Amino acid sequence: MSAHESPKAVVFALGGNLLIAIIKFLVSFITGSAAMLAEAIHSTADSFNQILLLIGNKRAKRTVTEMHSFGYSREIFFWSLIVAVLLFFIGALFSIYEGVEKVLHPEEITNIKWIFIVLGSSVIIEGKSFQVAYKEFRKGTKKRLFRAIRDSQNVNLIVVIMEDAAALTGLVIVLITTFLAWQVNPVFDAIGSISVGVLLLVISLLLIIEVKGLIIGESIPREERSQMKEVIRSYKQVKHINRVQTMVMGNNQYLVLLSLDLDDGLSVYQAEDLVEQIKVDIIAKVNGIENIYIEIKDSVRNQKI
Repeated sequence: MSAHESPKAVVFALGGNLLIAIIKFLVSFITGSAAMLAEAIHSTADSFNQILLLIGNKRAKRTVTEMHSFGYSREIFFWSLIVAVLLFFIGALFSIYEGVEKVLHPEEITNIKWIFIVLGSSVIIEGKSFQVAYKEFRKGTKKRLFRAIRDSQNVNLIVVIMEDAAALTGLVIVLITTFLAWQVNPVFDAIGSISVGVLLLVISLLLIIEVKGLIIGESIPREERSQMKEVIRSYKQVKHINRVQTMVMGNNQYLVLLSLDLDDGLSVYQAEDLVEQIKVDIIAKVNGIENIYIEIKDSVRNQKI
């Protein structure tokens, strides 16, 4: 999947979350439901997050400068970290606070039918958003979902997939706790708000951990590294692979540094042609490689050529 495809999922999620947030806020004020207010805050936080991702995508596409010779593609990781932190502070902590407040001062929920109407509509909208993100995410991979998320370096889709999954889970929680608040005890409304807050807390921490690795500098997945080595070993003129260094430079954008020992009988021109052919084959085999540098060593004298 290219880095330029993923904003489609972000834009779709933004539109859905803005619509849902407005409706949820209106219904939370009408009914006095803390759980619905927590869901409204959740959708608002998601909307802000998707706006930040779109800003990050635009800034990451800036052209190369003398000060930033590899471009700005890694800036998307910074904005993704801001997204995770905002989800933590705006979404999780406020929802937990609102729930605790309702535990201390419980209120009866009114106009209960509006809550169920909104929750049902939200499930449909969020489900469609998740479906779009899921289809984008599954392009070009046959891995299981959780493995694919763990191995993916496309933070746009990681954020949208995890946020939409959290949103759907949160809606189910609020449906259950609202029904219990209506039929059993109003305190279940507060429990719903706290539960949504805890869910957001877990998701934000998982995002922070994932983005931290990308900011520090993750290597590309093992499968892609194996594909590169397979391409290199297909050339009989390559005697030994000395070193393979890779780094994720953006959404599915990779930097590759290789050190190879070639057959001693090759001339300088033959070695140069071979290196260029290896580059072409690796780029054709592994999606996302934008910069690849190959160092050739004379295996007899152990000198760089």
